[in-house]
Amino acid sequence: MPRREGYPERARSPDARNQILFGRFTVSVHQPDGSWRIARAARTGFESWRWRAFLWLLAALVAIAPFAWLLARRLTKPIAAFGAAAERLGRDPRAAPLPLGGPAEIADAAAAFNRMQARLNRYVEDRTMMIAAIAHDLRTPLMRLGLRLERAPEPLRSASEADIRDMQAMIQAALAFFRDGNQIGERRRLDLRSLVESVTDELEDRGEPVTLHEGEPLVIEGDAAGLKSLIANLVGNALKYGGDAEVMLSRIDGHALIAVRDHGPGIAPEDLHRLFEPFFRGERSRNRDTGGIGLGLSSVRGVARAHGGDATIANHPDGGAIARVTLPV
Repeated sequence: MPRREGYPERARSPDARNQILFGRFTVSVHQPDGSWRIARAARTGFESWRWRAFLWLLAALVAIAPFAWLLARRLTKPIAAFGAAAERLGRDPRAAPLPLGGPAEIADAAAAFNRMQARLNRYVEDRTMMIAAIAHDLRTPLMRLGLRLERAPEPLRSASEADIRDMQAMIQAALAFFRDGNQIGERRRLDLRSLVESVTDELEDRGEPVTLHEGEPLVIEGDAAGLKSLIANLVGNALKYGGDAEVMLSRIDGHALIAVRDHGPGIAPEDLHRLFEPFFRGERSRNRDTGGIGLGLSSVRGVARAHGGDATIANHPDGGAIARVTLPV
């Protein structure tokens, strides 16, 4: 056979033993007698080369999977830590700072998050201290007014002294509210039902119409003193304005629910959205003995939100009002 130009001899007559054919193919060989011998690939679906390729792929996946898992975990762990820190910040603004670690970018982001948390705490504390200082300083001019009123006519002096006493009581309540809000309570695991029982049992011993529905223990993490004050405020309001208090505890969607219901006249619809405002009193008499100062529900919402929950009040469909507090478990 003549040699073609440009083609090496090995390219024209390859060794068939070194050739690997994949897929469908047909080989035709011209015989000396002029006939053709044709060979086609048999397709069984389980050719040995396919098994070998599958086993090589499986072995590669088994070898790479642990390294891929470790790498993915290393990359996602700081992101999960950020999510947990943001959730913790919502529950407790004074929580411990986020640990600095990982790659440089992650460490820089953690440092920025810690600075943001510190600024938020300073902002809240500065505003609270300013208002507390104003409330504290108001006591001095009130005292001077009281001294000057001693020489005023009796009707004017009596009415003015009553107003001054009301203002002094409001200032004392405001100072206590700000002081309690700035105190750092110890967060620990506690049985919320036992805490509620301590409040209701004390009221029952005094003859108050308080009922606590039975149920299972409900363990959460929180500040025992703050939560006890929250429960006492809700039950006290129900007794004062509704005449009785019915307390229920339950667990719904990963949250503890405290519900306090009364069977009184309910709340005026126009007042529902204002009940948690500081110094707002739904009782219009302006009498401190019946209407209070107006900081109880503000304190309730503050404690609930400091624990990552919230507080709401609504009229019950069957009469009376119901206050609900949700706390994360």
